[in-house]
Amino acid sequence: MGKLKERKFGVLLYTICIYAGMWLLASIHSAVGTFQTATIDYFDLKESIKGLPSSIVSFCAIAAFILVMTQIGRRKKSRMLLWALIFGAAALCLIVLKMPFALFAAMMAAVGLCTGVIDSLASGVVTEMYPGHGGLMCLLHATYGMAGFCMPFIFRIERLTGGEDGWKNAYLLIGLMMLGVWTVLLFTVRKYGSSLEAEPETKDIIRPASIKRVISSMRLLPLFASSILGGMYLNTILVWTPRLMEFGKDSQLLSTWVLPAVYLGITVSRLLMSVLKIDMRRYLIVFLPVSAIAILAAILMHSGIAVLIAIFVSIFGYGPTIPFELTLAGKEMPQDRFVVTVSMMFVMMLGQAIASPLIGMAESAWGIESAMYIALATLIGCWIAATQIHKNDNKA
Repeated sequence: MGKLKERKFGVLLYTICIYAGMWLLASIHSAVGTFQTATIDYFDLKESIKGLPSSIVSFCAIAAFILVMTQIGRRKKSRMLLWALIFGAAALCLIVLKMPFALFAAMMAAVGLCTGVIDSLASGVVTEMYPGHGGLMCLLHATYGMAGFCMPFIFRIERLTGGEDGWKNAYLLIGLMMLGVWTVLLFTVRKYGSSLEAEPETKDIIRPASIKRVISSMRLLPLFASSILGGMYLNTILVWTPRLMEFGKDSQLLSTWVLPAVYLGITVSRLLMSVLKIDMRRYLIVFLPVSAIAILAAILMHSGIAVLIAIFVSIFGYGPTIPFELTLAGKEMPQDRFVVTVSMMFVMMLGQAIASPLIGMAESAWGIESAMYIALATLIGCWIAATQIHKNDNKA
């Protein structure tokens, strides 16, 4: 009985670390969006490189995603998480120092690698430790949403972000939090490691034949197209809407509320859809246009509060799209569900990565509201692709 209780305590600590990792992941994404303008001003970024910091994070997250997938079946997930956390913590803490943009970009690359590892492993770890407990998976992703809701308010505390380079203190705070999670995880792995995670098995290694089947499947094309366009929309909302509110709508005070509203919309909609039995394909066809109409309203409105509400409605309607598309893709090729899921996430992250430089160039050429036009266009494209998804047993 003593060993069983000891193992349960180890599993509890490991679970806490995974959920804390999700909180850190959202904190980093939130910081990139919150301090987009501060970063642009601090380094005096021009033209398309206005979006370079967020693109670096996204591209390096993709690289980490691919690297992790090559190591599945070869290395323990807990060890990969430990390496990611310590490198991410070091990079975040170093950002507080005075440095040229090139060095800052290198730090953000390390942060991106860290986020990619956490993003690619967290859900899988929870699934393995608690098989069949869908509620815990919903709670994991709700943790991401709650962090995104809370952290912008913490970032805006004057003593934390005051001054020209005060935004760096926010990254330092996340770095110290990450260092704390790394310490707890290191203790957990060293003390309870053998009872937490089985040794890697070669059967879990992703095979070239599976990858070939997935990328050559015509039935997955609409889902891939919808996913990459959805990733562009999501990046636009998460990274550029605070800047739009502050300068495009001249509502600096309300800009603090943009990201909390976005993350709250994502969290509530995903939790709501997790308990409702609905046709996922039909949901995408009906609600993606609603999200697009809300973005159009945000473009046309001048009231900051009205714009904030429109952005919330848009992200609320879009919120379940990613988990729904992942589920639909898995149903198309159940024998390669893991590879399909990895491929869909890769495509979505690619969309996020290419959006920022595109928006940076558009802003330089046509003004700050061009980001919202790109969001509108990608949502319309996302919806058109969703209408081509194969009809099947699509109940959530």
